[in-house]
Amino acid sequence: MKIRKKLLNVCLTGVLVCSSTFISVGFADEEVDLVPAEEAGWELFFEDDFDRDELGDDWEVVDGNWKVEEGYLRGSGCLISSRGFPGEDPPGFQRLEFEARTDVQPIMLIPGMTPEVSVGDLSSIIHAQSPEEAEGSIWGSGYFFQFGGFHNTRNRIARKDNNLVDDRDTEHVIEPDEMHHIVVENDEGTLRMYVDGKLLYEYEERFSLMGVGQDRVGFYFYTAGQIHNVKVYLKRLPSDLDLDL
Repeated sequence: MKIRKKLLNVCLTGVLVCSSTFISVGFADEEVDLVPAEEAGWELFFEDDFDRDELGDDWEVVDGNWKVEEGYLRGSGCLISSRGFPGEDPPGFQRLEFEARTDVQPIMLIPGMTPEVSVGDLSSIIHAQSPEEAEGSIWGSGYFFQFGGFHNTRNRIARKDNNLVDDRDTEHVIEPDEMHHIVVENDEGTLRMYVDGKLLYEYEERFSLMGVGQDRVGFYFYTAGQIHNVKVYLKRLPSDLDLDL
């Protein structure tokens, strides 16, 4: 794993930690391809390919069972980074990229019938609080990007447990045996969820959750899954911006 630090020249105004103000919300009504992070102005700050035998010091198990095996982080429950990104002033907007697939195997309930797979959540969290600071769940302490929730029937974006985007009739679901490439980001106040290179949802708000103590990233898997190639990118605020965070 590697940690990289570099201050970005990002000119931003009016970014404070306060309640969300609605600007726009929507499902992607046309195909928008994912722009590579560096081309979009993001700076790689942390990466983990899980090329080891132990979980290590970079991750903290909140609940469930997690382990590193054959180059993958595997398990279910909630897991969070053990440190914030950047973890110091000036704070920054976050982008989380990872590959994930379900570890649940098909079950043949009736001989001769097509095997069924019951999966739920390859979901992720950015701008979260630590377990000690969070008043409720970890996924309810920041921005929660739910993919394949409610038994693979629902996708949503939530801020501190308040739904911003809620798709209960989605065609975009977890596919058995498919390694999904998932990107979630807070791009200067615009929240986006990409799956397999395509934009699924976008939401803009006037004020963002951010700052020291609001800068962890994590995962929530309801059923067992695998994670690979985790990358955390930042767009940091100017160091001389006077923010009361």
